[in-house]
Amino acid sequence: MLFSKNDGRAQGPAIFLDRDGVINARRPDDYVLDWSQFVFLPGIREALKQLSRLHLPMIVISNQAAVGKGLLKPRILESITKEMNRGLCADGTHLAAVYYCPHRADENCRCRKPKPGLLQEAAADFNIDLSRSVFVGDSETDVQAARAAGCNPVFFDSNRNSQRIDAPVAQTVEELIRVVERVMQAGANLNR
Repeated sequence: MLFSKNDGRAQGPAIFLDRDGVINARRPDDYVLDWSQFVFLPGIREALKQLSRLHLPMIVISNQAAVGKGLLKPRILESITKEMNRGLCADGTHLAAVYYCPHRADENCRCRKPKPGLLQEAAADFNIDLSRSVFVGDSETDVQAARAAGCNPVFFDSNRNSQRIDAPVAQTVEELIRVVERVMQAGANLNR
């Protein structure tokens, strides 16, 4: 779902975000199947507002297997996405787009993370330099997808699961802002 268009700018970086576990709270052993079940993580709206001041495209990349499993109709997912975007826009945060993989894991599609298909599609749509971009996710598959696409992963461990992930880690929304900015700066320095 595109909320803005490529404005013809030169190739540049972007901030990619997973949805469940980064923007909204995960539902233990369940999916967000209705807007009433969507709960923004505490502090994430302010963090995203601060990150939006970097003036980079902010794009959501998310697996949504509930669609492929027949638990969630595509129109309801679209409605949830529009409500999420409305809430963020009210804060002054503007998403460029949201890309979903609706497939089940057993379908072996090219867009389901940890495969890089959605990141590559977004990069083509918005003229993004993946090597200078950051992907914030809360799972190993997010980190793997980032690396497969040549993007810089940031692991958001808000539940403090203490998983052993080989990527920069943020455990609070305050840390998230600092870690993303640090990784973006490092990426910019490497590509000079």
